[in-house]
Amino acid sequence: MFTQESDRMLRIDVDGGVWLKPGAAIAYRGHIAFDRLPTLRAHSVKDAAFRELTPIVRANGRGRLFCGHRGEHVRVVELKGESMFVVSDELLAFEESLQFDPGLVAHGVGIAAGGMLRVKLSGTGSVAIITHGEPMKLIVTPEDPVNTDPHATIAWSGGLTPLLHTDLSWRSVFRHGGQEPVQMRFEGHGYVMVQPYEDPRRFTFDAASLEKLSALFAG
Repeated sequence: MFTQESDRMLRIDVDGGVWLKPGAAIAYRGHIAFDRLPTLRAHSVKDAAFRELTPIVRANGRGRLFCGHRGEHVRVVELKGESMFVVSDELLAFEESLQFDPGLVAHGVGIAAGGMLRVKLSGTGSVAIITHGEPMKLIVTPEDPVNTDPHATIAWSGGLTPLLHTDLSWRSVFRHGGQEPVQMRFEGHGYVMVQPYEDPRRFTFDAASLEKLSALFAG
């Protein structure tokens, strides 16, 4: 069970296994062991690439675990037979009952607009997301699509597929400087979560690395 101990701290009552961001564990009671998901035992090259770029740790046993990350805000989302996408940098923890599938956001649109890793989580269970400040949930409908800054986008519902596109006016308004003025566009039915912060960790792969990642996640 996931519970917000405070605005910046997550409490997990562990009875079995749970997946965590490395370094997320702050303290625990009981008998809990921690093991990093090893790259060498990955089931595919795609899986190995994900484990190397976005490592995760399994906490296994019985006890109470407290988690946090650099003082960032924590938000718990309950999935009930549904799916959602979370940008990998903002994924703090999720229950072992959930299936997870890594991928690259819009890898087919070109190197300049790609490079953001996301994780698709499906099933029934709890997900903990970290945010800079209070997040906002935007409802998307066919009549009212939503455009977001990729650097501030943290998650979206499973029925949505973001489209990355460029807008020259976006650079001057949002001060992206020399970076590609990229927007994410969401159409259909669902929701998007954004934070009041532009995460500088996004889009940090060089061209050669991103070409390899695009080939891996396209398969």
